[in-house]
Amino acid sequence: MRATGLKEFDASGSEPGGPFSYCLVTDPQNETREALLSIQFDDPSALSLQELESTKKHDRGVDLPGDLGPGFTAEFEGKAGPSTYAYAWTPDTRRRLSIWITPGAPGRDHRADAIEFVRYLKPILLTPGGQ
Repeated sequence: MRATGLKEFDASGSEPGGPFSYCLVTDPQNETREALLSIQFDDPSALSLQELESTKKHDRGVDLPGDLGPGFTAEFEGKAGPSTYAYAWTPDTRRRLSIWITPGAPGRDHRADAIEFVRYLKPILLTPGGQ
C-alpha cells in the first residue's frame, strides 16, 4: 500500500456485510500493532461544525479542494510520529469521514494521499444514496 509504505499489511474493520464504520491497516511485523492508516465513518458525527472549525484552526488545517469540500487536511507531530489527516463531512455535518495516515511512507506527499482517499470514499459514504 503506497500511502503506508507497506508491501504486506493486515486490515481489520467493520463487520463484513454490515454498514461501513471503520478500517484499520497495521504492520504485521510490528508488535505494537498501531494503525498506520485509519478510515472512519461517523453517522452521526460526534463533532459539531464549531468543533470541526476549532480543530481546523488549532491544527492549521487547509481546506480540501473545492470539489471535495466541506472538509480539511492537517499535519502534526503526534505521539506515534508525524500524522496527516483529512476530515470531510456532509453540508449539514451529520456524517463525517476521517482519514488518518501515521506516519506514512517516506518521500510521499501524505496530504495528497489523504485527499485521494477522500476523493475515492466521499461518493460512497458522504453523498446521497451512498452507503
